[in-house]
Amino acid sequence: MRITLPLILAWPSLKICLRSLAIPVFIMFGVSQCQSQFRPPQVDITDKDTVNYGFFQQEQNALENGAYLEPFFKKMYRQRTEGGQKISIVHLGDSHVLGNMVTQEMRLRLQREFGDAGRGIIFPYKLAGTNGPKDYLVESNARWYATNCQHDLKEATPYGISGFILESFNESGELKLRLKDTATLESRMFTKVTIFHRKDDKQFTLNVRDEVTAQDAILFMQDDYFKSYYFDRPVAQATISFKRQKNAPKGSLMLDGILLENELSGVVYHSIGVNGGKFSDFVRARFFARELADLDPDLIILSFGTNEAQGKVNDRYLYQQMETLVDQIRQHAPKAYFLFTTPADSYLKGRGYNPYMSTVSEIIRKFARDKHYACWDLFGLSGGDRSAQNWKTSGLMSSDSVHYSKSGYSVQGKLLYQSVIRAYNEFVEQYRAE
Repeated sequence: MRITLPLILAWPSLKICLRSLAIPVFIMFGVSQCQSQFRPPQVDITDKDTVNYGFFQQEQNALENGAYLEPFFKKMYRQRTEGGQKISIVHLGDSHVLGNMVTQEMRLRLQREFGDAGRGIIFPYKLAGTNGPKDYLVESNARWYATNCQHDLKEATPYGISGFILESFNESGELKLRLKDTATLESRMFTKVTIFHRKDDKQFTLNVRDEVTAQDAILFMQDDYFKSYYFDRPVAQATISFKRQKNAPKGSLMLDGILLENELSGVVYHSIGVNGGKFSDFVRARFFARELADLDPDLIILSFGTNEAQGKVNDRYLYQQMETLVDQIRQHAPKAYFLFTTPADSYLKGRGYNPYMSTVSEIIRKFARDKHYACWDLFGLSGGDRSAQNWKTSGLMSSDSVHYSKSGYSVQGKLLYQSVIRAYNEFVEQYRAE
């Protein structure tokens, strides 16, 4: 349950906070309205949103059961024509998602057409000693230890929103972060910082500050798993400092993720991935679904399958893990809609033909059909069985023959965007005809 700060004790400072927040909020709200109004309801798919490789069946690029997403599309329609809507999309998956290349293509295009409401969830992957997105920088003077849900094979694991835990035993320390545009290297702005942590971290005092604008962010909302801070004015970077409270027992600060948003209406596109990740890894992460609900997701895109296909597939087990993960998420986020994707073909452990990819892809499609969820069949769209050779000879696959090149991930993001926008445009056409 979310808990706001006590109004009586905080009333003088709260009045100042609200008054300070009001001006930028109203200004940015007005900007968001201008960005969204007077646009045609449907979205044009431009040449920049298409790909030029012959083995893709682009004319058949469509969502299966796209009509299931009509309530989600209706919210997109309202944002496009009226403004005032915050649309939260969570893209969850394995290493193909972790690098943020597929999701960056989706984020840029959707925010271009429906408004930019913020970067979304991030994690200090560099401090965890692994690869990650390149559109933000993180550094720290503290010593951190990291693990993730894929490495922990226990039946129930203590992971949350990112599938990672970053843990520090320091008495105090700082973590600095900055958003940047990967194309221009210009800084991106935000006004809200939400820190996901654990309820037993109360022995630490947290503070969020921007040195450039000399602002201390105001703690506005909190519960056992997060604290949300607001800046009066937009910032491009922030320093999160922590300090153990006097006489507090020894312990550690455990960081699950950081959410960056602004006060504009539009799309927040969250990217969450773990190297080697499978459906089952997030099923076992005890706090994942609970913290995911705090992102207030409208749409959850699940992109797994590559790692499940690295050996003989237990059809029943995979189907059950998908069902369990969806049930866990629906328990905490009952209003979310689901879009499943099948993986592009790749080689078995990078060495040769993978006979299990088609099996895994069909199980994902079957599950989506059985449960009446939407599905995007990238495996079939790109040629199906033995199509990895096409990716390879076209320069779209990396040297390990399991992952893809930057161009390969760009292609996947554009194709996914095409399928979503085509389904959205079909909805708009029918909706306006009623």
